[in-house]
Amino acid sequence: MNKSLKNQFWIYLSLSIAMVIDTFFFSEYLLLWKPLLTLLALIYWNMALPDKVGIKEALLFGLIMDLLSGSVFGLHGLLFVLITYICQRFFYQFRVSPLLQQSAILFVLFFLFKMSFSFDFYDVAEGMNVSDGFFVINALIFSMTSSLCWTPSYYLLREFRRRKIKL
Repeated sequence: MNKSLKNQFWIYLSLSIAMVIDTFFFSEYLLLWKPLLTLLALIYWNMALPDKVGIKEALLFGLIMDLLSGSVFGLHGLLFVLITYICQRFFYQFRVSPLLQQSAILFVLFFLFKMSFSFDFYDVAEGMNVSDGFFVINALIFSMTSSLCWTPSYYLLREFRRRKIKL
């Protein structure tokens, strides 16, 4: 097998594992606050190997996430693409920043990500828009847990990359 294909396999495998963990391994009570590991892994791979992981993978895994989560088809895909674009656009500034500053930036991105799910014009999902009491608080908690998970995710995926990805 070609070295490039092996590298792509390991990257896709790590993104798939993150997606499986996101989709299946959390209780119903933690669904609103759990960190989005798929997006964290996508951001990491986008920062570590921007020539290998980009907009195409963001759209692919976003659409798969829509199918698995039952959300509006294309919403995760669109948001993953936007966040990936922002990370690629400011790649050099983001990559050299300390992890605490990276976490703060990701807090803002995850908050905007969660708030985009509040545009429920027909009030289909009970408790899932800004007019319902605790949505903003849930969005803040989601953003906090996701940004706090950035540092362990970063170190875990970096170790994975150093062991498995051969450039």
